[in-house]
Amino acid sequence: MIGRIVVWTVGALLTGLYVYTVAASVGNIVMLPRMATSMGLGITPWGWFWLAFGALLPAVVYALALLVARGRKAALRLLVLAAGLGLVAAAQLEVMHLVPQTSFFA
Repeated sequence: MIGRIVVWTVGALLTGLYVYTVAASVGNIVMLPRMATSMGLGITPWGWFWLAFGALLPAVVYALALLVARGRKAALRLLVLAAGLGLVAAAQLEVMHLVPQTSFFA
């Protein structure tokens, strides 16, 4: 019984982290154009691509992780979810560091 509670708690925590990444990305999609407009700039098509990528990647990876882990033991499901979250974090860090900020604004 305690094992199930721990598994559900960790699963809920991992799901919450996926939701947080999507919410942060949606916040960027909403606020970055406003910030650019206040500076007299706009968002480039590449900028919109990277913003959409940041919002869609966590949702797609989460769905794929659930699909891959379906029918497996609880510990393996959690491991797959955690690995997916690591992939999302690494991809978002790469975008943040390798994509120049000037490519977002026009």
